[in-house]
Amino acid sequence: MYDHIHVLVAAPSKKDLSAFVQEYTCRFSRQRNVQYQRKGSFFQRRFGSAPKSGEKKARTAIAYLYNNPVEKKLCKKAEDYQWDFLTYANNSHPFSQPLKLNGASRPMRRAVAEIKSLRATDTPLNYATIERIIKDLSPSEIKQLTDYTVSSFNCIDYQGLEEYYENLKTMLTAIHSNTGSEYDLKEKVTPDSDTIFKKMLSVIRKMTSFPDMTAVLSLPDSEKQRLAWILSAETGASPRQIAKFLHLSSISER
Repeated sequence: MYDHIHVLVAAPSKKDLSAFVQEYTCRFSRQRNVQYQRKGSFFQRRFGSAPKSGEKKARTAIAYLYNNPVEKKLCKKAEDYQWDFLTYANNSHPFSQPLKLNGASRPMRRAVAEIKSLRATDTPLNYATIERIIKDLSPSEIKQLTDYTVSSFNCIDYQGLEEYYENLKTMLTAIHSNTGSEYDLKEKVTPDSDTIFKKMLSVIRKMTSFPDMTAVLSLPDSEKQRLAWILSAETGASPRQIAKFLHLSSISER
């Protein structure tokens, strides 16, 4: 999601779960800090966990996780959202045209070769690598490479998910008809649509002084506050949403 991450995992103990979350969040934070030239913690608070035992509770958690983007009005159906990886269960390129290397450009062939090499050696893909290899690609090629990368590094246990249902089709039907519940997970729930984050990003992209979000998030807080006032006037986003978008602790009054 735009301002948080949900992960559904099978873990033998809370200790193992904590170690897993610590590993991937620390790795993620280090990479983002390097990319955005910042220091300190990246996530605002420790992760929350909601242990589930039994098939019924597991199915409820599955529905909740996959319906997050639907509830936030980012898509109409769970499988339409690229970043929950659900559609990749039976399609290696759901958001782009089929990749044909024979007719691909030289930068595209190099990019695919690098992704393939990283996956073959089980080397984690980082943001610096992504930015470097997509630099000379067209928008349509970036979409193809994104699908190829997700499919190559995909770690979702689709077979494990299907075991809670008859098959993937039945699982999708269940997800469509039940939003699920996370009543035992302490998280701050807001009714706002997450489409506002797309709107703020669109405003930033139209400002020629900022080539990308890296330039924005690398700004001092005083400059971010100035941007916050512009985003408030242009989009009508709430102070909380703007603060999250710009990685500020709070928005000051103008």
